[in-house]
Amino acid sequence: GGVSTHVGPYVSFSDIGTLLTSAGFTLPTVDIDTIKLAYPNAMVLMEHLQRMGEGNACVNRRERVGVDTFLAASCMYDHMYALDSDDGDEDQSVEASVQVIYAIGWTPHESQPKPNERGSATHKVGDIVETPPDTDK
Repeated sequence: GGVSTHVGPYVSFSDIGTLLTSAGFTLPTVDIDTIKLAYPNAMVLMEHLQRMGEGNACVNRRERVGVDTFLAASCMYDHMYALDSDDGDEDQSVEASVQVIYAIGWTPHESQPKPNERGSATHKVGDIVETPPDTDK
């Protein structure tokens, strides 16, 4: 028995920009898409994760998961993440969420525009932006 992690580490969305900046990139831009997928059951989901190479990459990981642990985890996932069928069908599908993180950054170059000094503005934003007409009349 026993329990240990069997997936890669999760990346916090807020850390991606910091990671890019720490690597020497400037003007980081980060976006994220969350995609929900349906699988017939947790065993099929786990097989797909394994074939995609989405296992635990830690050096001190356990080499194998016991059959009892695998079956128990599969049953718990099937119960906790069962999809509700709109048509009353007895479909036993489960849901998995996948997050795709897109990140870009620029390598510093002397041709990049530099921001002006703080407080050096010559116009107020309110002077530039038009206020919408009053529609309550």
